[in-house]
Amino acid sequence: MFLFTVGTGSSGNCYVLSAGDESIILDAGKAVREVMPHVPDFRKISGCLIGHEHKDHAAAWEDFCLRGIPVIMSRGTYDALSDRRALNFFQPMIVRAGKRLPLGNFTVLPFEVQHDAAEPLGYLIKYEPTGETILYATDTYYLRYTFPGINYWIVECNYCEEMIDEETDAVLRNRLKESHMSLRRLVDALAANDLTETAKIVLVHLSDSRSNEKRMVSKIQDTFGIDTEAAAAGVGFRLDRTPF
Repeated sequence: MFLFTVGTGSSGNCYVLSAGDESIILDAGKAVREVMPHVPDFRKISGCLIGHEHKDHAAAWEDFCLRGIPVIMSRGTYDALSDRRALNFFQPMIVRAGKRLPLGNFTVLPFEVQHDAAEPLGYLIKYEPTGETILYATDTYYLRYTFPGINYWIVECNYCEEMIDEETDAVLRNRLKESHMSLRRLVDALAANDLTETAKIVLVHLSDSRSNEKRMVSKIQDTFGIDTEAAAAGVGFRLDRTPF
């Protein structure tokens, strides 16, 4: 498997998860033209998973629909997006948390996340031919559930607590604490899970001004002894259950 970062952070979130020539798009915060060069076969995009309605995650969702790609989102997300438009030309696939969805050789299980959005979702993704399992969770200030048997975590690590306490005004500080995952909370979330099967952790949606990438990566890797990297636009990651 391979994960390519088209964009991450407030400028737009979009990742291409590929297994062979089949792909799933994680969020649509970047234009389709920016995604196309990084998809092995555009005809074999099984779906585009939208986490919530904010522009940095959903700006291009209609463009993916226009190209015949199944776009998956919650009812709350669709209603929030539809409220911004006079006409509804495009119809996504509406999913509910806890209900499995087959997408090509992938099986997707949406789950609730905690963010200041209408009905935000994270996604568990299983590639059926190999049994590899991926967790994608971003824009959530904690994880309510535990997830056994995850091979690869693609998970938000937005800020360091001491940086927002020192540098951020009170309103924004409180908003961040109730909508985004901090380094400390991510450590707690990972510690609550059985990471026996985990081979790689990819940190996404790092804040430009309130994060310390080197510290975040080293903290997660040193704490759990698992290969950890931080996403950046234009950077790809090989996902392999035996990375060394």
